[in-house]
Amino acid sequence: MKINGWLFVDKPEGISSRKVVDLISNSLSIKKVGHAGTLDPMASGLLPIAIGEATKSIAAIQKFKKRYKFIIKWGEKTSTDDKMGSIISSSSIRPNIQDINKNIKKFIGEIKQIPPNFSAIKVNGKRAYMLARNNEDFLLNARTVFVETFKINEYIDKDHCSFVCVCSKGTYIRALGRDLGAVMNCFGHLYQLRRTHIGNFSTKCSILLDLSEKLIHSSAILKNILPIEKVLESLPFINLTKKQEIAIRNGKKICLDELNEDDKIKKSLLFKSNDSLMICKNENRLICFFKIENNFIKPTRVFNL
Repeated sequence: MKINGWLFVDKPEGISSRKVVDLISNSLSIKKVGHAGTLDPMASGLLPIAIGEATKSIAAIQKFKKRYKFIIKWGEKTSTDDKMGSIISSSSIRPNIQDINKNIKKFIGEIKQIPPNFSAIKVNGKRAYMLARNNEDFLLNARTVFVETFKINEYIDKDHCSFVCVCSKGTYIRALGRDLGAVMNCFGHLYQLRRTHIGNFSTKCSILLDLSEKLIHSSAILKNILPIEKVLESLPFINLTKKQEIAIRNGKKICLDELNEDDKIKKSLLFKSNDSLMICKNENRLICFFKIENNFIKPTRVFNL
């Protein structure tokens, strides 16, 4: 039996995203399994798992906006920018709620952010976290990310504050905590992190894995797998005829003028950038991701469903 689709898991603290993938892969006896949007072992929350042909849509899910709840602890800077690292600087200064609200505005919108040294970014072919573990000197370049929402959820006490944030792919919440503490001259690091949403999906549609079981029951997984179409339904799409679908699957391009779509839709598609995610369907069945090139539909990833 071929299994293709998305499974949304509520990852607990203490295990890696890779471990969750391995557990599901072993349970279903399927090698083609991956995840979208890594959660560090200390983090919990929504982890989308792609199974079978769904792995071809991982890049699409990673582009969806993400929502987090997290706690920052003030007064300490750590080597990893979270509670898992060693303390490298400390301060007796503590921000009040007015200080936080004033400075948090600096981190909303399009911002430049330097990723944590303990990250998977490659530096001259090597992962940054490997260089950091070996105490090697290196610098990471600032990257442009977008923070849609960043606000206080609860002022817990003078040492801890809870926040909510909605942000783009590539945003490091650890870096937000580090940088917010830095601009207030008090230091700060991530104390707790939970991802609650990715795109239109939330932890309400996720499942908990019983890690006390030696083998996770495949039946519990199978009944919670969502079709790839369901996860991609927010993306713009065009409908093809069966003849056009066959042409696409044979590696041919389809001229936009051949579509049974009105001129308004065709023109709107033409002005989309190559980075936009668009899909072809036939009777609600996924065919491919595509881009528009010289007035032709060119498939970029074809689904074998």
